Amino acid sequence: MDAHQFPFDPRTLNLDERRAMAGELQAAQARWHPRLQRLVEPPALEPDFPAFLMATPPFAELARRLDGAAGRAQLPAAAADELDWFVAAFRDYLRSCDGEDAFALPQAR
Repeated sequence: MDAHQFPFDPRTLNLDERRAMAGELQAAQARWHPRLQRLVEPPALEPDFPAFLMATPPFAELARRLDGAAGRAQLPAAAADELDWFVAAFRDYLRSCDGEDAFALPQAR
């Protein structure tokens, strides 16, 4: 997927598109998954956790803030909180599109 084609919100892709993107970004997955595994709180990340998303434009800033940290204790609190959100929001990214609206802002009434 070309960078100019990458959606602002990767949750807008359907499941087939997500899986295709995972296939295209296997090198990023191999690089990011072990790094994230050292930085997240339990439970451990599943092998299909989409760590490759860290190599995409929407998460470039978070990736920059995580860079160089060997463990969670080395992360600033704000980066650790954002990483927790990222893990919660994308844990089932390659399995389902259900429930992702839980992270959307409440609708004004």
